[in-house]
Amino acid sequence: MAVTSPASARPGPARAARRSGPPDRHDHRRPPVRAGRTAAVPPHLWFAGRLLTVLTGRQPISCLAGRVRGPAYDRLWELVNSRADWRLRAGGEAPYVHSCQVARQHDGALEVTAVVSLAPDAFRAIAFRLERGPAVGSGGGVWRCTAVEAR
Repeated sequence: MAVTSPASARPGPARAARRSGPPDRHDHRRPPVRAGRTAAVPPHLWFAGRLLTVLTGRQPISCLAGRVRGPAYDRLWELVNSRADWRLRAGGEAPYVHSCQVARQHDGALEVTAVVSLAPDAFRAIAFRLERGPAVGSGGGVWRCTAVEAR
């Protein structure tokens, strides 16, 4: 009696090259390979998005811990508690940052105003100040929010 391996027991031609797609796929294109890192999100846009998710109740305020300084953190708590209408308006829709304006101050800080959309007919404003912390190692300092207001 002959001993056969599982590969030789299969009918048909020898094993085909390994494929990652479905067996009936004939399209050999692949997604483009991205070289290097993707571009970092500018700090004012990152903070505008995070503040929006906190104010609409989609993220806890703790997601900004370490990025918001003392009085600004206290003010953010007040805003979260007083902006229940933001959570209600953004109930089914995904809120987004509609536009963002940055004013660079002489001390290097950024003063930012962002218009955010809670629903197709509901726009609100967030204003905040970002200051860069001390440089650590070879990189630059981390941006921290030092003042925040929302209307």
